[in-house]
Order: sequence, then C-alpha cells, then structure tokens
Amino acid sequence: MKNRNAFLLLAVAILQWIAPRLPALGLGKTQGFRATADGIPPELPPGIFFSIWGVIFLAYTGFALLAVFRPSYLTERLTGPLIIAGAGNVAWMVCAQLLGNDWLNALILLPILIFSWEASHRLHRMGGWDGTGERFLAGLVSGLLSGWLVVALSISLPELVRDIRGLGVSDQVWVSLWITLITAGLLAWVYRTQVSRGWWFYVALAWGLSGVVLNNWTRLDLHWLAFIAACAGAYIIGSRIASGARPSFE
Repeated sequence: MKNRNAFLLLAVAILQWIAPRLPALGLGKTQGFRATADGIPPELPPGIFFSIWGVIFLAYTGFALLAVFRPSYLTERLTGPLIIAGAGNVAWMVCAQLLGNDWLNALILLPILIFSWEASHRLHRMGGWDGTGERFLAGLVSGLLSGWLVVALSISLPELVRDIRGLGVSDQVWVSLWITLITAGLLAWVYRTQVSRGWWFYVALAWGLSGVVLNNWTRLDLHWLAFIAACAGAYIIGSRIASGARPSFE
C-alpha cells in the first residue's frame, strides 16, 4: 500500500509536467493568454513570476523519487496530502486551459491549498528542518506550494468580483488590489498561527507579491498601487520575522 502511494505520487509529478503542454498540442489556450485576454489586471504578476511552478514541480518530483526509492516515515506522512494537492493542480491546469472558467478555477484552488497546508503542518509537527536533505526537500515542496497557492487564490478573487459587478480589468483598480492584498495577508496570518512557520511559504509569497508590485509599476504605470503593494508585502513578511519560531507539537 505504501509503495503504491509512492508510485502514485510519482505519476502525479509526471502529469504536472505534461498538463501545461496541452495548448502546444492544440488543446485549449495557455493560462497566460486567458489571464490577459481582456487586458492586464492590477493583481497579475508578469509571466516570469510564474516560473516558480518549475521549481515547485522539480521539488515535487524529487520528493516523489525519494518516496519511491528511499521511503521513510517522513515520505509516508507527506505522500497522502501531496498526492491530492498535486492531482488537484493537474485538474486546475487542465480546466484553466480547456475551459477558462474563473469560478471553476477558483473552486479547484481551494482543495489544493488545504492539502498543501496539511503537508506543511505535518512537517511542522515532525519538527521542521533537521539539517538533512530529506527534510529540506520536504520543506521546499510543501512550503513553496503552500505559499504560491495563496498567491494564486489571492489573484483569482478580484476577477470573480469583477464578474459579479460587470467590471473590466481597468475599472476600480484599487478595489482589485485591496482584495488581493487583504486575502494574502489573512491567509498568511492563518498559515503562521495555525499551520507552520516554514520560511519557504514566505519565499513564494514574497515572490508573488513582488510580481504584483512590478506589474503595477512597469506595465500599468500605477505607481501608487505599486507602493501600497510593496508596503503590504513588507508588513506581511515583517510580521513573520517579528513573530519568531513556535515549537513543534504545540
């Protein structure tokens, strides 16, 4: 049973590399095309910032190989939630490219977020990083995935609000930005207080918020929005620095 789960984790890892290639095969449209089809919204980081998915996929694949060839209590405990999070990620990419339904995309993000956080929490309960490569890889994949899912959900909600209110991407840009920043800040607080204090979460979150700042400063020339986004990002990361670490098994 344990070995079967490890191979299932590896299969999901492979599918995550394949799913983004569907538009190249003539199936659907890229997520970047769909995200900017009606213009560039203030909450959307430039495309280069989504390269973090490559790092996440590499870490996920590395952990899956570790689960197959060097199984341990750690890989056993994290395999379950990572399978569900990874499978959800595959479903999200396929639906986003083939259907492009904003409501469905946001709905699929929720279980991915929950189970990536569960993997982070399990690692936290085991003591976090202990100086070994195995724990480093576990922290990398669970932390980056957990943090970037917060970014993905935070930048998805403004589009839903615009859909409800019948607004375009350039309408009420302050509202769109505040929805993103408040969502990111609240989720970061929940993660810090209830899930884990792992730094990789904040690396992914800081990377995404930096993209929001750069998007408003360089692509939209909305400098005040860029300044507010930078201040909000600094406050979120600063809150983590000021809070210190909390013990495991609490």
